[in-house]
Amino acid sequence: MSSILRKLPSKERLLQVKKLSAEIFGANWNPEGKRNGSKILRAPLKGPELKNYYGDNNATPTFKDFKAWFPELRLVDPKEVYRLKMVDDRKKRNKGAPKKKKQ
Repeated sequence: MSSILRKLPSKERLLQVKKLSAEIFGANWNPEGKRNGSKILRAPLKGPELKNYYGDNNATPTFKDFKAWFPELRLVDPKEVYRLKMVDDRKKRNKGAPKKKKQ
C-alpha cells in the first residue's frame, strides 16, 4: 500500500517546475505576486483597432480646408464669427480669460 502512495513534491521543487514552465511557454514569472505591467503589456495594442473604428479625422474636409483651397471666395465661417462675438461680449462683462503674466 505504501508503494502506491508516494511523497508529494516539495514546495521548492514545485516552484522550480512552475518557473521552468514559465520560461518554456513565455509566461511571466512572478512568484511573489507583486503588481507589474505584464497584464497590460501582454494585451494586444488598441491603437490600430480604435483608429479603424473612429476613422481618419482628415478624411472629411473642414471649413478651414475650403477657405484655404479657395481664398478668392473670401469665405466667412458663421460659427467662428459667432464664437468671436461671444468672446468679445464676455470680455465686455469682465468674464473673459485673464491676461497673461508678462515676464
